[in-house]
Amino acid sequence: MNRRTIIAGLGSLTASSMLAVGTGAFTSVSAERRLTVETAGDNNALLRLKQLGDGSEVFRARSLEGGSPEQVGFSFPGTGELDENPDLGLGPDSVYEFDRDSGESDDPAPTEGLLRIENQGTQPVEIYSNHETDSELEIELYDVSDADRAALRDDPANLDVGDSVDVGFRIRTFGTDVGTFEETLTIVAERVEE
Repeated sequence: MNRRTIIAGLGSLTASSMLAVGTGAFTSVSAERRLTVETAGDNNALLRLKQLGDGSEVFRARSLEGGSPEQVGFSFPGTGELDENPDLGLGPDSVYEFDRDSGESDDPAPTEGLLRIENQGTQPVEIYSNHETDSELEIELYDVSDADRAALRDDPANLDVGDSVDVGFRIRTFGTDVGTFEETLTIVAERVEE
């Protein structure tokens, strides 16, 4: 049974991802995705990216934080689950939303969001994401506190100095062929015109 898998790397606020697409025959839905975030080399970056949740504390970890430069990584399903069943993955013609850490699956009040984007600059900014691709695959960020869950590319988050937005990842697989794709997701901060 082949599944789709995504491996994403975020460098200097840009995400590169690899997606392996399977035949899609499945009885349950999950996928392997890894997202690595590399922030600017100092703590004075204009945007701070922080992994949310405590998935690194458990066997089925979805997230991991640390290293130099600091990195944040995600895996869907958790890394322990992949060791047990490497056929887990994304199916075709589907939409997947990932908005909480699998390490908190037993928590009655889990942390909402997988990534926090914080404005550490000196002026208000508008945050959105861009995903440019030659494939049919779509990857987008959305504000988990927004009831409509609109993509940030369509409905940017406005952040005053010190404010943050907690985001989830949405992956659309409509029209994608079986195979592996390398993708890039860019997080953009633009000054808000007064």
